[in-house]
Order: sequence, then C-alpha cells, then structure tokens
Amino acid sequence: MKKKILIICSLLFAVIMVPVVLISFAFGLAPQYDQSFYGGMAIKYDRLYKTDGRKVVIIGGSSVAFGVRSDILESEIGIPVVNFGLFANLGTKYMLDVAEDAINKDDIVIIAPEQNFQALSMYFNGEAVWYSVDGNFKILSKVDNKNYGNLINNFLTFVSGKFGYWQDNKKPKPEGIYNVDSFNSYGDIIYERPYNTMIDGYDSGTPISFEKEIISVDFIDYLNSYSQRLRDTGAKVYYSFCPMNELALSAESDEKQISEYYAYLCDKLNIDMLGNPLKRILDSGWFYDSNFHLNDSGAVYYTAQLAQELKSELSNFSSVGVEIPTIPEKPEEDGVGGTISKELEEASKIFNLSGVSITSENGEIVYKGEWCIDGLTEYGALLEELIIPDTLVGLPVTKIADGCFTGSKIKKITFGVNISSVNKAAFEGCADLTRIYITSLMPVFHPSPDFLDGLDNCAFYIPEEAFINYMLDYSWGYIDSAKIKKY
Repeated sequence: MKKKILIICSLLFAVIMVPVVLISFAFGLAPQYDQSFYGGMAIKYDRLYKTDGRKVVIIGGSSVAFGVRSDILESEIGIPVVNFGLFANLGTKYMLDVAEDAINKDDIVIIAPEQNFQALSMYFNGEAVWYSVDGNFKILSKVDNKNYGNLINNFLTFVSGKFGYWQDNKKPKPEGIYNVDSFNSYGDIIYERPYNTMIDGYDSGTPISFEKEIISVDFIDYLNSYSQRLRDTGAKVYYSFCPMNELALSAESDEKQISEYYAYLCDKLNIDMLGNPLKRILDSGWFYDSNFHLNDSGAVYYTAQLAQELKSELSNFSSVGVEIPTIPEKPEEDGVGGTISKELEEASKIFNLSGVSITSENGEIVYKGEWCIDGLTEYGALLEELIIPDTLVGLPVTKIADGCFTGSKIKKITFGVNISSVNKAAFEGCADLTRIYITSLMPVFHPSPDFLDGLDNCAFYIPEEAFINYMLDYSWGYIDSAKIKKY
C-alpha cells in the first residue's frame, strides 16, 4: 500500500513539476529570439511607452515598418512619431491591443493594416507573439485575455524552441534584412533597399483584392469599439491604407471596385479616413521585396504623401518640404557568352524554358535574362522526382510559371538556390506531391500564406543549417510550422 502511495505521489509531483520547469525555461532563460525580426517589437514598445506628450502612432504590419520614414513625418508635422508596425503574421489586433494603454489625450493614431484577409481580421498568432515578447515579457500584460488560449496552445512550441537554441548556444540572428539590426530607434526599417528585387516587379502569389468580404465583419466591429475607446481618452483616430503595388492588383480590382470598397468602409467604420486607397496604389518601382514593402525611395514618396494629408488634417496647408526622389530602376545585368551546352540540352528534355534571349554577337552566342520554367515536356511529366537547376549556361533559374506541373506525376521536387518566384498555381492538381526541398541557405523563395492549400500531404524541407533563417523569415512565418521540416 505504501509503495502505491509513493508511486502516486511521485506521479503527482512530476505532473506539477513539468509546467513549473517549462515556465522557468520560458521566462528564466536568456532571450533567444530578440535578435530576429521579432526583436523589433521591443524597440517599438519602448518608444511607444516612453514617448512623453503628444505623439503620432502609426499601427499596422510590416508595410508600416518598411513604408514610413518617421524622421521626415516628424519634421513635417512637428509631433513625435512612433512606427508601430512589425509583422502582419502577428495579427493587427495584437498590435492595436498592445498600443492601447499608451494612447493619451491629443495623440493621433493612424490604423493602416495591409490589404489582405489576415490583416483585416481578428487573426492572432500565438506562436509569433511569443517570439515577439521574448526578453520583454511585460508586453504580455497588454494582450487581450480573449487571446490567452491561443498563447497557451503555442507555449510548448515556443519554450522547446527557446530551450533548444539556448542549449546549443545558437541564438538565431537571420542574415539580411529580417533581423533586429534593421530597425532604428523610431521602429523604421533602415536596411538599404535600393530598388525592386521581385521577379516581374511584383509577387504574383499574393494578389491584392478589394472585395468587400476581405475585411471581416467582426474586425469592423472591433475597430469601431477600439477607436471609440481611444476617442474617449481625447485621442484622434484615422483609418488609412498601406502602400500597394499596382502590378499585384487582382483582375477584379479596377477603379470601380476600389471606390466601392472605400465607400463600404466609410459607411461601416466609425473612423475618419486619412487618404484614399486609389492614392496608395503605387508604381511597382517604389517597392522592394513584397507587394507591401517599399524600397528606400518609395518610403520617402509614401511618407511625403502621408505627411501632406496629415498636415491638412492639422489645418497646416503648407507643402511638404522633402524632395521626392525618382523611381529607382533595377540595374541591367550583362549577358553571358557561350555555346549551346549539354546541361541546357539535358534540361530541355524535361522542362519547357523561357525568359532568356539568345542572340549572336561577333559569332558567339550570347544569353541574357533569367530562366523561367513554363512547364514539362511529355517525358518530364512522367517523372516522379524533379530537380530544378541553379543555373543554365551561367544564368539563374528563378521562376516557375503557373500550372507548370499540372497533370504531372510529381511526388518530390527540389528547388534550385535561385528560385524566387513560384505561385501555388504551379502545383494545381499535384495531389501526389509530398516534399518540396529548398536548397538556398537564405530565404529567396517566399511562399504565399496559402501555398500548401490543396497539397494536404505536402511539406517544405529546409537545410538543417538554414532552418532558423526560414522559421524566423517574414514570409515563411505565415506557413504552418508543422509543415516546415529539416533535412
């Protein structure tokens, strides 16, 4: 009997200690995610809550971080500016909830979410939120208690990842733009981004829609109640629109539909509008690596537009003084000389290729451009495994066209290191596809949030040494982490 009691007591003790140990790991270990892009939350939170007196707070996703030059806006309107946009994958509601207690009398709040279903809904990503608070857990006190269940459900994923990085002494700090060093003290992105880097000038996988259904009714209700609470404190609240790449507009998003959407918001939202969506649809040359992220010149252009509108609201009708840059152009690359190579002949047996011009100069064949895989040959469509080459005749293979693999037998595909443009439509009907291998050590290909929809048994496989670069990357943050595996 005593032995049974001892066993039961031991089991109860173990049950009690497991959550205690997990909580101690989560809150007691040194921060592990503070050097990632999520670490920008601490910078933004500190500026928001430490800025005394009247302020302008711009709330949204990464389009705010990439699009606003706070120093320019602050100089134009003479009021301190807080850039409180980080990552749409966190959820717009999270950013709004965290900001609420910092809003005071005479503050100006501009709500500018990205024009997609996720940012315009009550979406809340507990896993991403845990990453954003690592090292500054007081932010959790600002989270709506309705979202606690989501946080609890994602706690184990967070703490196990944190413990693993701590144990291996490999705190993640992704290379490139998506780490904490890309932010200045305002919360703006300052990483150099000189021109549009996207194939064809836009991301075809994330079209921009203005259908009324893209904004959820419960989110509209939330925005109305939220803005009323802020107005009750004496703050001024505006709803605005983020910069949007004109090339990425969906086929239905003509001027009529956009105007009707704007009228719908004006009717449903009890918030003053700042600007018109038609003015936020900008030339693709102003963008950088997504349909919402501006390059350096684009940020100046957009901020000047925002400043002019805000000055008018403040009864200041003087013109913006900042010099507007010209649209930057992507440098042309030199051609590659050579002959019709064996590798190109072999690739052509499997793939239908386009995108590269082939000319003859001084008796030598010259190739210019980047390769696109348009489809498969009859032979290629019978293969169950495909490997996309990194280059052909020295030029990168960068794009896979829509419908490229439809009707094929493909089960496994390996992307070359230069593949950067692939729409989910490339894999329509590929029910047997289970593995997509990524070979680049840094995220070059950025999947849309719904990329794996319809590919129920498929997952991405990432090189083990590059795994953290993808898990903490902006675009890959939208993909279910259970669908991202190491190899």
